[in-house]
Amino acid sequence: MRLLRAPRGRRHFSVLLLVAAVLAVALLVVGGQRAGPAYGATGLSAGERMSFTLAAHDLPDWRPLPAPTITSPAAVLISASTGKVLFERNAQTRRPMASTTKIMTAVLVLENLDLSAQVMVSAKAAATPEPSPLLRTGDILTVEQLLYLLLLRSSNAAAAALAEACAGDVEAFVEQMNAKARELGLVDTHFVNPHGLDAAGHYSTALDMARLARYAMANQTFRRIVATKQYTIQLPGRSKPTVITSTNKLLAMADWVDGIKTGLTPKAEQCLVGSGTKDGVSVISVVLGQPVPEVCWQESRALLEYGLSLYRRLTLVSQGAVVAEAEVPYVLDGRVELVADKTVGVELYKDDSVTCLVEVDRPLSLPVEAGEVFGRVTLTSGEGTTQTASLVAAQSFGRVTLGAKLVYYWSRLGRWLGKHF
Repeated sequence: MRLLRAPRGRRHFSVLLLVAAVLAVALLVVGGQRAGPAYGATGLSAGERMSFTLAAHDLPDWRPLPAPTITSPAAVLISASTGKVLFERNAQTRRPMASTTKIMTAVLVLENLDLSAQVMVSAKAAATPEPSPLLRTGDILTVEQLLYLLLLRSSNAAAAALAEACAGDVEAFVEQMNAKARELGLVDTHFVNPHGLDAAGHYSTALDMARLARYAMANQTFRRIVATKQYTIQLPGRSKPTVITSTNKLLAMADWVDGIKTGLTPKAEQCLVGSGTKDGVSVISVVLGQPVPEVCWQESRALLEYGLSLYRRLTLVSQGAVVAEAEVPYVLDGRVELVADKTVGVELYKDDSVTCLVEVDRPLSLPVEAGEVFGRVTLTSGEGTTQTASLVAAQSFGRVTLGAKLVYYWSRLGRWLGKHF
């Protein structure tokens, strides 16, 4: 088996093969020479394997940012894909978390209610304290509309209305919130209400809120809502539509910011759970207890930028890329190309490496059907993440007949005569 350069349009794979050649000369030789045993008419041998390792520090033009200086009382930064903690400051200290509480409220609503279901705002829900009341007793809205009010406007009344719709009353909903926290392993979190207003016994930590946000961002609807900058809603009985702008100012500061939720109360001070995504890499930041709003925005953005600089998303094998080939017996210039059946890549951390293992499970023998599986390519990162693509035949070749063998030998003879006479 030998590794080949990728065809045109497979730039990432081709480049990585060249890098691998530098790292493991014994396995890969640039220029089409053999990288491992060659195969002739007998085909591929079962059990053949080869691998190479690519370290992050060998990639050109990758300069992770230095860790930012954070003054907020509590902060944390994690990888959205693995949960790895990338930065922390008092990350496990219990603190009030204000309206970032609404992340849990949204999680339970999304898991238990239909988006199109209608909810009537009760008098109790409408009376929930908030700086600028928007909802009125008797208003009827869909669950989806209330979620936008909850996560963008940070409406406390919407939180209460959704809690009642989900569990019958706020008290029962709070029990569900705490049960969900235990299910997710948020051992330093306890809820007293669904909106985050200051209350005795209502607390969390920066690390718990980051883990909760990571769980929430796995929901496509949640991701869509928290990434929205503005939302227009026609409230019942109002003459004009109401335009709601997200309280998360980070969304307007950088186009790669895609969430998540703000919070502010007298006891909790400024809180922000943020999310950013670049080139397929996502990180989540949490800042709790920052007294200065502008510092909260600045430090949250600095954390996200730092986290994104620590990773690079690499596509090592693209779908359809030729990974190996074998000569087809009795077919002049015939070759079976083994190609990857899907694109596989890895999110590589600055101190990690990725190992690419190519395995052939069984010998090649005719007939061969296009799409037939002969092995696999497995990528394993230093963080233990594994991606796998099957190696499948790109072409079909039928069983060799006596006539085909005669044609093959006559063709070889004709080619030999052409070279020597």
